[in-house]
Amino acid sequence: MDSFGQPRPEDNQSVVRRMQKKYWKTKQVFIKATGKKEDEHLVASDAELDAKLEVFHSVQETCTELLKIIEKYQLRLNVISEEENELGLFLKFQAERDATQAGKMMDATGKALCSSAKQRLALCTPLSRLKQEVATFSQRAVSDTLMTIN
Repeated sequence: MDSFGQPRPEDNQSVVRRMQKKYWKTKQVFIKATGKKEDEHLVASDAELDAKLEVFHSVQETCTELLKIIEKYQLRLNVISEEENELGLFLKFQAERDATQAGKMMDATGKALCSSAKQRLALCTPLSRLKQEVATFSQRAVSDTLMTIN
């Protein structure tokens, strides 16, 4: 499980890899039992194709995971920015009521928190652009490759 409580792609890959190993072992036993010889060029071709397919599936899963992570990051950025801004406003409001040195410190801290919240929100635009780029890559490149494979 990953840090978000979802199964990792490696967990699924281990099942696929075990099935592939069993398939190849069964195939080898069958070839030995029938006395046929396997074409070495065909074996090399299968291994190369399997490696390329494995890389493709890894890219496909990585794109999907990256999109999910970006979405969660955006949501958390918005929440923390909102909380930070509210705390800053609260400190500035309390600073207006307090004329002591503590009031001045609350005002400065409040201003800093509000500024930090605005800068944090500024990250959302490039993050949205990244999400759009990854989605476009996933939709075009991965989908085209998947159609070619099929």
